[in-house]
Amino acid sequence: MLKHNDKLIELNLTKDKETLIELERIYPLGKIDFEGSLKVLVSYDNKSFTPFEIIDKSFDNNTARYLKITSSIDQKVAIYLGLGYYAVKNEEMTKKFEHSHGWSGADGIYSFNLDNLEDYNQGNDHTLFVFGDTFVGASNKDKKRVEPTAFLNNSLGYYQGKEINFEAARNQKNALVSLFEPNPSMQINGYLPKNLTLYQGDIYLRPYVSSLDIKDDIEILFDFNDIHNVEKIVIENFHDSPKNGFTTSEIGVKELDIYYSNDNTNFTKYDSFKLDFYSESNPLNELLVSLDARYIKLVISPDKNQNEFGFIGLKKIYFYTKKGMLFDVTTTSNSEFSYDEEKPYSWFWLQDGVVYNNKFHIYPCIIEQDKNGIEGFEFKVKGVARLEMDIIDGKIDYKNVKMKEAPLYRVIGDREYVFPIAINQEDDYCYFYGYYNEKSIFLRHLIVGRIKKDKLHDLNELEYFDGENWTCDFTNAKSLVEHVSCEMSVQKIVEGENKGKYLAIFQYDTNGPKIAYSIGETPCGPFTKPRIIYHTPEVDYYNKTTYTYNAKSHLHLSTPRSILVSYNCNDTSMHANKEDYTIYHPRFLNFIDTSND
Repeated sequence: MLKHNDKLIELNLTKDKETLIELERIYPLGKIDFEGSLKVLVSYDNKSFTPFEIIDKSFDNNTARYLKITSSIDQKVAIYLGLGYYAVKNEEMTKKFEHSHGWSGADGIYSFNLDNLEDYNQGNDHTLFVFGDTFVGASNKDKKRVEPTAFLNNSLGYYQGKEINFEAARNQKNALVSLFEPNPSMQINGYLPKNLTLYQGDIYLRPYVSSLDIKDDIEILFDFNDIHNVEKIVIENFHDSPKNGFTTSEIGVKELDIYYSNDNTNFTKYDSFKLDFYSESNPLNELLVSLDARYIKLVISPDKNQNEFGFIGLKKIYFYTKKGMLFDVTTTSNSEFSYDEEKPYSWFWLQDGVVYNNKFHIYPCIIEQDKNGIEGFEFKVKGVARLEMDIIDGKIDYKNVKMKEAPLYRVIGDREYVFPIAINQEDDYCYFYGYYNEKSIFLRHLIVGRIKKDKLHDLNELEYFDGENWTCDFTNAKSLVEHVSCEMSVQKIVEGENKGKYLAIFQYDTNGPKIAYSIGETPCGPFTKPRIIYHTPEVDYYNKTTYTYNAKSHLHLSTPRSILVSYNCNDTSMHANKEDYTIYHPRFLNFIDTSND
């Protein structure tokens, strides 16, 4: 294997003549020996070249495969390998995921060590792979998928150093189904109590409205997942968008009682409060309290809240501690007006997760159909969920999963925020990496939060890095590096000249032929600018509509000097994917560290 400062190429240049140099692959480039002056253009694909300024006779570890060099004099020039990584294909691993029968292709691949805390050199432990959209069926000798072909939204595979045992869920009639599907509460719309504390920024959510002609007390229960010291409750009384027809603020709450509990059984009354109706000049009611509680219950008496309409409503409720707002709040009520079955339907695409204390935690995106999208992209993110299940005998018990919506998605103006696209465990913390996407220019920025492992049950404990401090609101998080993908990885470097730093791996701008890496000084940066390491050949090999996306590493299947990396291959045309089953499955690389021993 080549090492830092090894000579890559030596050649003679003729004065004022442009010379094209093709290296074996994309390399990080280091020092260059030359005299006089050079004009340099660099490229990854021999199609698009950009100017590059050499400073102090060094490429400063920037990457390229093709160079166009023009010299001011006749001379011999030598280029040396820089510090960083280069990629080689891992055909053996790739072939494990190319199947013509049964499980026959998927994307969204993440891996987990089910036996031990994830670290390097654990390839013989029990590995769980989880996948996104999955084909299951058979193909003929011409590589065409034979109908019927099942298309599931998620599946899994188990691996222990040999072949992968793929698995899809089955229903009571033995039909193939997705492993995980959103529960009924995620599949309905309406004037729901959960909307009171589902904070998604600019996304419109209907207010909460009680049942019609109420006679009994309305009870609204808030669960914070753990005990918190609530110092302030802010209530936005009922109001709704005029586009939904005639609305009146007079169905808002006039008076309520607050109760609290730590066991959801024994409640103590705290106090009674009178509220103002909503108005633009006075939109909020601020209630100063002092409550150490896991549960808070609002009790609304119909006798004290009579109106001519027969129902009562609220818009939003915000709970604050000394550290800031509580975002992870589950809200239910004994009184609801109505709801609609969701159209279009929703499904899960799995993101990263954590194995901790013999439980598997994973945080899938809730995806909904969007018929306005172009073929292959007829979907959009609706939210993020939190799933938890036991690990039994080296397998996850996906038939008994606890799930709820998670406060890990929001849209504010032009920015869409999503967590966690990558998780890195270190000491007592899990670092949750997410992104905000500038939707107008499709530019994703990496951002980071952290949570102690023993607090994974309570996402109110997540705090986000704003560049100097940690904050409870991820909209204040600082951009660490640009052009990341919506699935990626971050891990600590434990050997070599970058030991102690952090390696981020991602597809440059999510969908495209370029895979990149960036090196961070700490889990929170600063990170270098993205360095392209690989140009995926599938985009030229298959169809004009073929694309590659979402590169990431698999830590425990890697060694410190050879990082196992996957990327997805797909086609925007479903017809193309059915004509050739070999298109749609992960490809694998190894990123080779150029550090000297």
